[in-house]
Amino acid sequence: MRFYNRKEELSRLSEIAALSIKTSHMVVVTGRRRVGKTELIRQFSKKRKDILYLFVSKKKPHILLEEFRDILAEHIPLIKTAAFRNFEDLFAFIFIYMKEHPLIVVFDEFQNFEYVDTSAFSILQNHWDREKNNIKGAFVFIGSLFTIMQKIFEGKKEPLFGRATAKLYIEPLTPLTVSEVLRDYHMDAALHLPFYYTLFGGIPKYYFLLDRYRLFGKPQAEIIRKLYCESDAPLQNEGRELLIEEFGKNYHLYFSILQVIAGGETQMSRIADSAGINVNSISKYLEELTSYYQVLERRIPVTERKPEKKIGRYYIKDPALRFWFRYIFRNQSLIQIGDDKGLTAKILNDLPTLMGRSFEELVRASLVQRNKGSFVPFKFAKIGGFWTRKGDIEIDVVALNEEEGKILFGECKLKGNKFTRADAQRLKEKGASVKWRFGKREEHYALFSMEDISETHRKALEKEGVMAFDLSVIM
Repeated sequence: MRFYNRKEELSRLSEIAALSIKTSHMVVVTGRRRVGKTELIRQFSKKRKDILYLFVSKKKPHILLEEFRDILAEHIPLIKTAAFRNFEDLFAFIFIYMKEHPLIVVFDEFQNFEYVDTSAFSILQNHWDREKNNIKGAFVFIGSLFTIMQKIFEGKKEPLFGRATAKLYIEPLTPLTVSEVLRDYHMDAALHLPFYYTLFGGIPKYYFLLDRYRLFGKPQAEIIRKLYCESDAPLQNEGRELLIEEFGKNYHLYFSILQVIAGGETQMSRIADSAGINVNSISKYLEELTSYYQVLERRIPVTERKPEKKIGRYYIKDPALRFWFRYIFRNQSLIQIGDDKGLTAKILNDLPTLMGRSFEELVRASLVQRNKGSFVPFKFAKIGGFWTRKGDIEIDVVALNEEEGKILFGECKLKGNKFTRADAQRLKEKGASVKWRFGKREEHYALFSMEDISETHRKALEKEGVMAFDLSVIM
């Protein structure tokens, strides 16, 4: 499987590397596990001889130091017979060497020094503070445990607080890039993107697994069974592997909340009831999952400026985690008895519901990437959804431009040909009830369909004042 996108990230690393020929830099690279941080560095390292890659595994300090010495010796023959007694010796050598030779030193899984030897952070800080103006090159620290990396570099009482000169947060691949992946495997991207994005989001590692297991283009049941449901399926414990270490001893409580939200509850009071947590306590946990762990996002109606606390809704940000908590974590009994066929059937029966929700996100993300007035007939400044506190009015997509007074109301359907004239009229009625610049706005209406819309149906909707787009068009 080839390497996709990341042009901006590679460009940023190249810029830092060019600067580090004469000055020193400390770069922090974070992002959720499996998002491709290490692969990004591998791609950047191609054809470069000034990069030293060191993986911080959870081993005894003396064993890790021996590994690092051997790797250093491949680049710097002078130290073949040297011995690093501790991390003070290691960092002292690296800083002395960088005074004369520009070098980019990469520490992958940097946060693991928490388990190996926490003094490494203070040692590094001491050398950096003394020598940063005398050395040439860069330190690149990659970390998968976002909360620990945040603490290391942003905790005011931590040794490395304020030392980073650059930070890169690696985002998942965009839906349009995932479409490119599917096309490379000779698939109709518009037809298959909603399914693949619902299961795997934009995480490169999962598409690598699809390639390794030769599952691209296979029936949905086979993909789900092989990767999630069979005994020892590679993604069966994915949620645990990603989050237990992040959450620590309270992971059971957080997992219960995430299961409830993945099941469709988004309002604070309903999440509390379903999770069996006192409503007065739930806000603390939701805030932690949103702001600290960044697993959830709190959404508000896009037209709101000062929203009421109770109008916000909570969603799992990562599609793959949403899938795992909705189907795999929720159905541990079927996994324990080895009923992979029963679990697969259960998932397939409910999947259209989850795909419908994912499709809304796909549409909004695709419109953002193509925000040039080509589909939404104006360049919008904000996009999201709309709902009332009572939940009696909901609109899937609302895009607006405050300065120009233009607003678009959109409905998302998996089967757009079933969207009737009566549905078009209801969309207009819902849009008319949205309190935003009444009497001083230009309104537009649109239908976004996963499946192709017939030309006859498209023209009929246009007569009703509703533009119609299928996914193949907006991609």
